[in-house]
Amino acid sequence: MGESLLRRVRVSRGMTQKEVALAIGMPQSTYCLIEHGKRPADWSTVQKICDLFEIAHDDLFVPKRFAVRKNCVRL
Repeated sequence: MGESLLRRVRVSRGMTQKEVALAIGMPQSTYCLIEHGKRPADWSTVQKICDLFEIAHDDLFVPKRFAVRKNCVRL
């Protein structure tokens, strides 16, 4: 299984999961589940993540369910 685009963006920004979780105000364990596609994100979380990384939500998440995109070539 390939890594999520969200993970690739986070790593390219030089951030740890803990740093992202702190920045968006959630436990690292919850962020980890979202990043690995095991838990969909709510709209508020999607907005916080996208604002942090300065990227459009359509580039990181599949609309409607807000699941993390996998194996996408966009960065």
